[in-house]
Amino acid sequence: MTTATSYGAAHSAVLKEGKKIQIGSYGGLRSRNSVGLSRRHVNLFSVSIARPNPLIRAVSTPVKPETETKRSKVEIIKEHSNFIRYPLNEELLTDAPNINESATQIIKFHGSYQQYNRDERGARSYSFMLRTKNPCGKVPNKLYLTMDDLADQFGIGTLRLTTRQTFQLHGVLKKNLKIVMSSIIHSMGSTLGACGDLNRNVLAPAAPFARKDYQFAQQTADNIAALLTPQSGFYYDMWVDGEKIMSAEPPEVVKARNDNSHGTNFPDSPEPIYGTQFLPRKFKIAVTVPTDNSVDLLTNDVGVVVVTDADGEPQGFNLFVGGGMGRTHRLETTFPRLAEPLGYVPKEDILCAVKAIVVTQRENGRRDDRKYSRMKYLISSWGIEKFRSVVEQYYGKKFEPSRELPEWEFKSYLGWHEQGDGGLFCGLHVDSGRIGGKMKATLREIIEKYNLDVRLTPNQNVILCGIRKAWKRPITTALAQAGLLQPKYVDPLNLTAMACPALPLCPLAITEAERGIPDILKRIRAVFEKVGLKYNESVVIRATGCPNGCARPYMAELGFVGDGPNSYQLWLGGTPNQTSLARTFMNKVKIHDLEKVLEPLFYNWKRKRQSKESFGDFTNRVGFETLQEWVEKWDGVVATRSTYNLRLFSDKDTYEKMDELAKLQNKTAHQLAMEVIRNYASAQQNGKGE
Repeated sequence: MTTATSYGAAHSAVLKEGKKIQIGSYGGLRSRNSVGLSRRHVNLFSVSIARPNPLIRAVSTPVKPETETKRSKVEIIKEHSNFIRYPLNEELLTDAPNINESATQIIKFHGSYQQYNRDERGARSYSFMLRTKNPCGKVPNKLYLTMDDLADQFGIGTLRLTTRQTFQLHGVLKKNLKIVMSSIIHSMGSTLGACGDLNRNVLAPAAPFARKDYQFAQQTADNIAALLTPQSGFYYDMWVDGEKIMSAEPPEVVKARNDNSHGTNFPDSPEPIYGTQFLPRKFKIAVTVPTDNSVDLLTNDVGVVVVTDADGEPQGFNLFVGGGMGRTHRLETTFPRLAEPLGYVPKEDILCAVKAIVVTQRENGRRDDRKYSRMKYLISSWGIEKFRSVVEQYYGKKFEPSRELPEWEFKSYLGWHEQGDGGLFCGLHVDSGRIGGKMKATLREIIEKYNLDVRLTPNQNVILCGIRKAWKRPITTALAQAGLLQPKYVDPLNLTAMACPALPLCPLAITEAERGIPDILKRIRAVFEKVGLKYNESVVIRATGCPNGCARPYMAELGFVGDGPNSYQLWLGGTPNQTSLARTFMNKVKIHDLEKVLEPLFYNWKRKRQSKESFGDFTNRVGFETLQEWVEKWDGVVATRSTYNLRLFSDKDTYEKMDELAKLQNKTAHQLAMEVIRNYASAQQNGKGE
């Protein structure tokens, strides 16, 4: 076993007896003035090193003797940033409406991206998007009201719920950044680490159940988030003049962070886990309980699953590693990947185990090419056995075999539910997570009047918590009048759909997502009606404006990934419980040609599926070659009988009149009828329903 300083990655190799080879260790994680590639000769019997060092138990593939260590531009920016301060601290003082390239990289760690409105021509109108960090999606009452105010005063008048249980606030001008940031901090919130090369927001089921397993999962998520929060104070220096506004940390978090018994830490560094370079790329963690896949567990770098005994008492955790969505078009060496089992740890060891995984990625993840810097590529290159072995050396123990788990289910928690403590919670569907207009005003009124806390879900929805039973009727009525309907009144296609913001503000967007998905869903509903699928049947549809996959389209039954102006790559084969990875079905499908592709697919699903077979399972069973053949040979739906829906229309005359009105609105008769019925139902809701 080689030895090395804990400031750099130790690398070992398969050594042939008696043969000397040269092994390089990445030195970019040392103090700022000692970056470089160290070299040393190693043979089976001896280790020659320039200075004495503590043992570090990590292995990696050998570096070729003549290869110099390359680093991406972002790595150099981080190195010279004085722990994520420079040059942002100087750029914020200038009169310019924007900040320079280096500062745009640094401000990500503070939870913000610089953007400009791509719909506008001429000079760029710069603004900033701020993203909060809310482990488990928890939003205290005061923070929600503050975010609502800030959206009106300094943003674009809307709040955006993200796929990682956070808020995004768009349109903040540079001159207003400090007041907005400080307001969030002083209202029990934070944006620290919501973006950048470090641990992002930690997901957990948003449902506020009083059950032991759910509460334990949420507490674990809180502890992991605290463990991996930057410690060097750059965030508070920048936005509240060094004032630290932090709650007391649990002793187990402090102990796990400070423990360096297995060479995980940077001694005497203000960032004991991250060092000067932080991580190679973003890092995502989710915690959940068995069966509950509301968090899209397998899409995360680390998935943590609570394991309980027969009495429901938490005993430990199954760990999954190596998930991730991002990829690059026409570059097959980049790909989405599902996390795979790593092993089981007792509950008292979870923080040390997670830290060991993070450090393994910190020391061995690629820092030369950011396209390949996520941990999924490290595991794909090494294989799970080698990865497990390296993590175990930082962990100091062997992982136990994973415990058996039941089947996963997607749980949305929409509608009214018992919390288990005498209170109720109400889950509300929000199309693409965009809260604005009357919906925004009504939510604020209810949350403020009843002093409710809020949870944000990984499906871009919102949960109102701690509702007394006597409040259910007035709250239901007020919500319905603002268009926040109970799930039975929402189109099933909309309930599971997700889209990223994309245009006009995201600089990476190739085409529409949030602004385009309403029309896509209406057209898919029309196709459903045309081929005879029932209204209550649905598929999971997700859309992103680029291949980075923020809305996790690679887990959808039908994924739309922007690959050109008004053009999408279509992905098929995900499953409703988000446990299967979709695959590319077609490239460059123009938005006006969607029906040509979708009609034959849904027509044959309707007629050739097995009992209760989901669309995703059907496409996987049939195979893409057959699906492609159906599309190529499609001549349209064969007319067999009257297409009017007897469930809605008691006679043909009523249908024809409704159809005539619907055509004036570019809708089908069924769509218009359902819209009329839903609007009537929402106006009549009195709280007696679900």
